[in-house]
Amino acid sequence: MKSYGRILALTALLGANQLTAAPSLAMGDNAEIFLTAAVGVTIDDNIYLRNGANRVDDMILTFSPGVDMVFGRNSMTTGNLYYRHDILRYSDNSSQDTDLANVGLNTLYSNGKTKVDFGASFIETAQNEPSVAGLIVQRDTTRARAMMEVGATEKSTVSFGVRYDDNDYVQTTLRDSDTWTVPLDVYFEYSPKMQVSLGYRYRSTDVRGVGTTDNKDHFFNIGARGEFTPKLSGQVRVGYTNRDVDGAGSDGSFGMDASLNYAHSAKTSVYIGLSNDYGTSALGDSTEDLTASIGLNSRFDDQWSWNVQLGYRITEYSIREDDYFQGSVGLSYRHNEYLSFSASYTYRNNGSESAVIPAALLPTFSNNVFGLTANFRY
Repeated sequence: MKSYGRILALTALLGANQLTAAPSLAMGDNAEIFLTAAVGVTIDDNIYLRNGANRVDDMILTFSPGVDMVFGRNSMTTGNLYYRHDILRYSDNSSQDTDLANVGLNTLYSNGKTKVDFGASFIETAQNEPSVAGLIVQRDTTRARAMMEVGATEKSTVSFGVRYDDNDYVQTTLRDSDTWTVPLDVYFEYSPKMQVSLGYRYRSTDVRGVGTTDNKDHFFNIGARGEFTPKLSGQVRVGYTNRDVDGAGSDGSFGMDASLNYAHSAKTSVYIGLSNDYGTSALGDSTEDLTASIGLNSRFDDQWSWNVQLGYRITEYSIREDDYFQGSVGLSYRHNEYLSFSASYTYRNNGSESAVIPAALLPTFSNNVFGLTANFRY
């Protein structure tokens, strides 16, 4: 562990000595390759999200070198291709030490009338999750999307595409799944800065494993997007969602998906998120999730900024209900365009109730996490 600390210190020193360097490699007039790195320390008082005397605390060191190729400057097609390698080392629980790969591609084409958004990623994660308390969940996630928006008439556009999500868990007690989502939205101009919409989203989830069920969701919605007032912007969808569960009938619920941003001033903004949707847990259960979040971002000046985030989620399972709360506060310092620092504190609490599961087996916990991170990009 001591030698690992010296490696982190040496890496930070080398990065600091090169902070005035130009981007690592310029490829023509519209592409650049950047080297990236992050060094972080996390103090977690409940790494397995357990309750009572079974809590385990630890300090985790994270080193994340990577590379990011940004292309499309001054062109209609922009995007980036990145790779990041996360090295996690636990101070006491070394059995959780791991190396994680993250690779992805994002592209966007826009000519003023047509937009095409394409992306793909592969992400390895090893972290605690509120829905599966008691262990570090190891998962490989593969995602892809292809979305297009085209002008149908002078005052209307059509957006459509497909998204794919595949979750593969290392732990055999958890259930792998893959999800296909096909959204369709038609937007009509209500004012020069706002559009109303009529939409439909189809989603199919295949859960793998003995005793699991597959799900098909249909979300019919109306909504609006754009600038609602000079300071309030975003997108809102409300409607009805129907879930068909193979072999278990169907269920319906009010559906909602809202993301709003309020520009309080030139230095301060507030964002609000609301959603009510069906989901699938890591154990393969069908869930209904009502989520609300609010956050504030503010700058003291060009270098110092701070943020506050609050989130609350109610998750209904077939035999239990969870109430999850998360709050965090963070402070950031931007030394220059190559180097920045951040500090954060996060509090998490999960309450769980069930008429059939003993209280000792429910995922009830509280958790405090402190983090310090230095980020490099040059």
